[in-house]
Amino acid sequence: MNTEPPQGDDLQQMLVTMKHNVLARAELDRPAPGRRGHRAGIVIGIIAVLGIGVGSGAVALGMVPQPFTAAPAPSPTVTEPPTTPTKSSAPVVNEPTTTPTPTPTRKPFALDDPSTWTISGNEFGPVAIGGETGAETDDLGVAYQHDRANDVCGPEFGSSWARDGQPTLIVWSANGRVIGVNAWVPPGVGERGVVGPTTSSGLGIGSTLDELREAYPDLVDDPVYTKDVEPLPAPDAYTAWKTKTDTGWITFALGEDGVHVDNVVIGEMSGISCD
Repeated sequence: MNTEPPQGDDLQQMLVTMKHNVLARAELDRPAPGRRGHRAGIVIGIIAVLGIGVGSGAVALGMVPQPFTAAPAPSPTVTEPPTTPTKSSAPVVNEPTTTPTPTPTRKPFALDDPSTWTISGNEFGPVAIGGETGAETDDLGVAYQHDRANDVCGPEFGSSWARDGQPTLIVWSANGRVIGVNAWVPPGVGERGVVGPTTSSGLGIGSTLDELREAYPDLVDDPVYTKDVEPLPAPDAYTAWKTKTDTGWITFALGEDGVHVDNVVIGEMSGISCD
């Protein structure tokens, strides 16, 4: 009897035959799941026996398939649910962009230059309605001189202020406080152009009635300061017109030509008397 272990081609042929026999028996005698370890032990034991005398046991092991290694399961495909836009609880409304109507602003102010002064409903340059008369006229004295000879019933009632090339100012007072200011020029002076302080729209002594109506659409006649003169030298001669601002009324009185302003008034002086 030949007791030498098979080698070379005999060994390879034996391994192939054993492989087929083992797989055939495994298929016919399919054991219950709980016996998997027993069948695996038979296969491994045969390989170990046949590996005697072989240069490497790894060669024999590699020739026997591993029937119990499961193929990797395919990765599940995740399908994202469709995104449904959610309506906002309150719709977005594009508000219209509005540009505020620009309003005239005060021009640069210089206390010693009356042409830079601004007339408003409660201020005439540095003189403010309601202020203490002495303090308000002290500021006025930087550009004007107190013309005491032309005060109306004394400085505590209507103090007169003069400056060459500028309208004459009258500061009206009651109980020691300023109640009004007016500026006036002799007839014809307004025809030379605008002089002295002006409103924020650039209107004052020398402006025309048409310019007033364009700048102040709310312009109305002012019967308090309109002169009743017969016969009139021109249409609209000596008429007065007023506009209401955020701080009070401004009145513009026309001269004898009925075109140009020769008097500007702020404050409430109607009905006052120095008696």
